[in-house]
Amino acid sequence: MAKHTIPKEVAEKLVVALQKGEEANAVAATQAALEAGIEPLSLIQEVIVPTLTKVGEKFENLDIFLPELMAAGIAGTACSAVIEDFLMKQGASMEVAGTVVIGTVKGDIHDIGKNIVASLLKAHGYRVIDIGKDRPAKEFIEAAERSKADVIAASALMSITRAGCREVADLLREVGLKDKYPLIVGGGSLDQAYADEIGADGYSPTAAGAVDLVHSLMRDK
Repeated sequence: MAKHTIPKEVAEKLVVALQKGEEANAVAATQAALEAGIEPLSLIQEVIVPTLTKVGEKFENLDIFLPELMAAGIAGTACSAVIEDFLMKQGASMEVAGTVVIGTVKGDIHDIGKNIVASLLKAHGYRVIDIGKDRPAKEFIEAAERSKADVIAASALMSITRAGCREVADLLREVGLKDKYPLIVGGGSLDQAYADEIGADGYSPTAAGAVDLVHSLMRDK
């Protein structure tokens, strides 16, 4: 039976590995946690996302620099790959529930949050078109058109890059596709007020919440 409470020693090992950008140690800690029966969503929401959000804040405050940010992001991406593989094995038989285009906006190189949301969406049966990080607004829309997507998801970790989410929302309106492609946004630099300001169709501070948003939008369709 999956454990929703994460033992302190397990959490600390993963936190330290992520903060130091120690990819091998982070992966080992993640694998050990999953093998011990710890619930993947708890691991994501209680350890990985908060830790990497704090790393991003340290970068914005100039307490750490780009190499440290990138190392933490690489370690986090490796952890998300382990979790994705675990979740996909659990949900491999699920039918495709819809198609989501996801990416990190222009100027933002931090993609761990985006990767985790993508992993969870795949685990819940969605086809995910991941356009990557540091992507301009037009690429979100081009990918949605090519893939006949149901939802677009845009992420921004840093406050200096969150305007990229506004650019996606504005471009959708400019090209007359606002009603065709609902837009959800997330990331450490965003909140509900900003999502409302730019006219996004949804915002969530958590990866699991983003999945719930997509579920809701699909039901509305």
